[in-house]
Amino acid sequence: MSEALSLARALEPELIELRRDLHRHPEVAWEEVRTGCLAGDFCEKLGLRVTRQAAKTGVVATLNPEQKGPALALRADMDALPIHEENDVAYRSTRDGKGHLCGHDAHTAMLLGAVKVLSGLRSRIPFPVRFFFQPAEEVPNGGAEALIREGHLDGVEEVFGIHVNPQIPTGMLGLHSGATMASMDRIAIELSGVGGHAAMPHLARDPIVAAAETVMALQTVVARRLDPLEPAVVSICQIEAGSAFNVIPSTCRMVGTARCLSARVHEQLPEWVEEIAVGLAKAHGLHAKLDYMRGTPVLVNAASSIGRMGGAFRKLGGRETEISPTMGSEDFACYLERLPGCFAFLGAGDGSPDTAQCFHHPRYNIDEKALAWGTALFVQLVLDRAAGRS
Repeated sequence: MSEALSLARALEPELIELRRDLHRHPEVAWEEVRTGCLAGDFCEKLGLRVTRQAAKTGVVATLNPEQKGPALALRADMDALPIHEENDVAYRSTRDGKGHLCGHDAHTAMLLGAVKVLSGLRSRIPFPVRFFFQPAEEVPNGGAEALIREGHLDGVEEVFGIHVNPQIPTGMLGLHSGATMASMDRIAIELSGVGGHAAMPHLARDPIVAAAETVMALQTVVARRLDPLEPAVVSICQIEAGSAFNVIPSTCRMVGTARCLSARVHEQLPEWVEEIAVGLAKAHGLHAKLDYMRGTPVLVNAASSIGRMGGAFRKLGGRETEISPTMGSEDFACYLERLPGCFAFLGAGDGSPDTAQCFHHPRYNIDEKALAWGTALFVQLVLDRAAGRS
């Protein structure tokens, strides 16, 4: 067994207790006060330099801050989801309507484990290691951008992140080089017309009819404006209009998302959506107001960093698997826009019904044996870099 995995497995009971404590006390985006205090206190006790209230509720901790040279950054996200947990476990969420149903409790526990292991090996590490305990991954323009704006990425050479995935068996690591996760933008379209009686539609300007056409027409962005081999999706997920069964409303509001796996397409999407929304509204005698909010960019893994991540996992005795790109998004992409790095999916499934559900499901859960694998992977990445610098 590798040194890193042996040290991580020795911490397994503590890792599990940390994860379960966080799981019982979920905090959604920008509310991670207790979680941030726990992470900050943990790192301070181990002698790291700690910056609290980074990006409002986050923590940035640095091991060996006095060392010269560029830093290596390791990141965990901390926020939970506004979803009520349905797992029947002793450590289930104690907060109604909030739950760690995407694995961020595990990410935080694994990175804290890496802090503990690496603090005991600090004399072997000739560079700073920066640990990001990041808030607000689950909301647009969240914690990653805020940490970057505050300068916490300055002086970092490379950055790594892990996401636990119960659809991958424990002991495996899912990797993909290049564009791996989609951009995520938010679309809000408000159509304004003239209300009236449902029996006399000719005297009104019906925004609901225009909205129906707009929803269908937006699909042509993918079907007719893009190369069929270019992944993208435009989905309208909310429509709000009207208050009575026999009254044509004067306004209709639609909200949705646009996603793609290409920076070039990401630049074009707002223009295409606006052409369709405004053009169809005009054809119906309506006015369209488009609020197109940029979210996260495309997540692009650097080939060199993929090689280091895969090599580190093999040293632990784990196995790699090639994963396909996903139209899900991750604000880790904001770091990768600025410097090389890798975001990988760590196997956390044991084949049982208890780990059968995937992200954001009310019964999402993980095989807790994955925690030691994640801690060990973070540690091995640092040790490999240290070996290359010696």
